[in-house]
Amino acid sequence: MISDNQFTNALTANEAEVYIQELKKIPIEEYGYDKWMKQHEFIEKLNIQAHLNVAQQSEEFISELLVTYDKIEALIYDLLVSETWRRKVFPLIKSKITQGNSLRVYLMLYHEVTIVNLLELVLYNKNACTSVDEKMLDLVDYCARKVTFLNTWEDDDDEDDESINDINKFMERSEAEQMEKTVKKQNYAISINALSILRYMTDYITDLPLSVMTRLLNTKDMITALSYLIESVPWVRRTPSNKILRWEGSNWKEISKNDISKLCQVEAQIWIALYNLMVEPECRRKYAYTNHTREVILRLRPYLTSQLIDELPILTDLKRVLDELSILNIPDNSVQAGLLVEQIPEMLEEIKNGKDWKKIAKKCKKEILNDSQTNRMELAKKLAGMYNIDQFDPLIETPKCAKCGKPADKRCSKCKNEW
Repeated sequence: MISDNQFTNALTANEAEVYIQELKKIPIEEYGYDKWMKQHEFIEKLNIQAHLNVAQQSEEFISELLVTYDKIEALIYDLLVSETWRRKVFPLIKSKITQGNSLRVYLMLYHEVTIVNLLELVLYNKNACTSVDEKMLDLVDYCARKVTFLNTWEDDDDEDDESINDINKFMERSEAEQMEKTVKKQNYAISINALSILRYMTDYITDLPLSVMTRLLNTKDMITALSYLIESVPWVRRTPSNKILRWEGSNWKEISKNDISKLCQVEAQIWIALYNLMVEPECRRKYAYTNHTREVILRLRPYLTSQLIDELPILTDLKRVLDELSILNIPDNSVQAGLLVEQIPEMLEEIKNGKDWKKIAKKCKKEILNDSQTNRMELAKKLAGMYNIDQFDPLIETPKCAKCGKPADKRCSKCKNEW
């Protein structure tokens, strides 16, 4: 059992309760300003404490409080605002980003990462996942967009271990170019985390509103989308120096050729989601197969090897469903009879409706990118106070020597990065 004094908490339960009560839906016009900065600080600390609770295997009071005060909807709304700002406003202001004004912009971009990270922990709890009701539709669409991103993802990162430490190459980039590169990496990490959120939704799919099941299965056809992911394997990449890297945790890590066939966490989440969507009897009744979707889904069969089933035994049932599907007779041009009424997501439409993106970007350039030096220094001090490095000790892996792989206690005196 881990004793409480081994960890430094970011928040007490009472502090977390106050922060959660203060969470509000902030419109996109106020994104990045003082009111939003205060909420960002709250969410950042809640996220840190949620991770500490998991590390301590202690009471997960962050999830419980978010459910008690019905604030998960506010988190989803904030997530959609952050995504919309990144897609609609950031491209209009990125040319004006400099080293002096980049800190606040980076926080505005990183906010999406923080919320996804928090929701990934919170929605593991069944009560949290089922408490949002129809508002979960917006999160379904969000996860569907991330799955589409991964299915179309191309590894255009030409950096490997030799080039990433090239200070001259790094210094040649403008602040806007570096920010754009950061956004691409963040979007990939967000999309991988969204797979976990999607999996949790499928875990409790029969407890969620019927509209959520319909949207997952037929409107967004997540079975086919996830099948494409198994084929494309976006969590594995090869560097220019021919190293094989796999996404594990929150970083790319080098693996041997022998380890490629071993099940990793990302792949496991996809297979479990497929299992939930295809084996659950209610889902099997609701999903509308076509000849095309059957063809795509049956391409999963070669991937269901004996080694994979040994690592994830529940896939035995999925293999049986695929065998049944292979002999299923699907009539051509089948049409469902009756009137179909579908509930649609509302939050994203509310965020986007009637917005003048150029006007919002112009205001952002004038007020956020031209912030005074005094305000920038105050922001830096606030961030320094927000993060206490002692809090992260339980969350950080034991450092290993870059040369021999053994535990290490000293950093390289030159680069300050390697151990």
